[in-house]
Amino acid sequence: MPGTQTLEAWNRIDAWLTRHAPSYRAGLNGPADAQELRNAEQQLGLPLSSDLTAWWSQMNGLSAHPPSSTPHQGHLLPERNDPHGLSEALRDRAMHIRVIGETVPPPLADEMSAWLTRCGQDPAGTLYPDEAAPMWLPHWLPIAGDGGGGGLFTDLRPGPLHGCVVAFDRNGHGAEPKWPSVASMLTFVADAFEDLSLDAEDFGDGVRIGRWAIPWT
Repeated sequence: MPGTQTLEAWNRIDAWLTRHAPSYRAGLNGPADAQELRNAEQQLGLPLSSDLTAWWSQMNGLSAHPPSSTPHQGHLLPERNDPHGLSEALRDRAMHIRVIGETVPPPLADEMSAWLTRCGQDPAGTLYPDEAAPMWLPHWLPIAGDGGGGGLFTDLRPGPLHGCVVAFDRNGHGAEPKWPSVASMLTFVADAFEDLSLDAEDFGDGVRIGRWAIPWT
């Protein structure tokens, strides 16, 4: 069933957060409903991946104003990334597209439009890290952010890698997808959390996996 791996991985993450990082867990929004997801696809003019709809049907991003009086620490995803909700993802995508329109000189507007059209015909996972200036395809939907202008997007173009996840920052994006799907990203996170085998009292001043400060408290 589409989305099954996503749901299994998210249930594992959710259980881990409930036990070890309840303040972070309390800051997660409730699920997006089916109508919100359909409206998003209509706005995008693109189908969301089954993994992404399954994830958002469980958790609609991290709240900017968590209900807990105890501030959470750490980040759900590597490289300081936390999940966007549906409205935040759409807003950030619109911002990236708007920036392209504002930065391209008018004489080059037609050339840029043609370039975007050509790239839109490439299969999902085709990336352009060597472009002189960072560009953003309308098919790329941000699903997480690091608070500093970077984050993760999912590529919604057709192809075997439809829904793959790519890291980006202010200077551009990765040369290849970081994960082939949202499901594989969440499985990576679930495995990493469970491999720690920590009890709540062991957290001390926080826990890191390399540079990744994971949620705690």
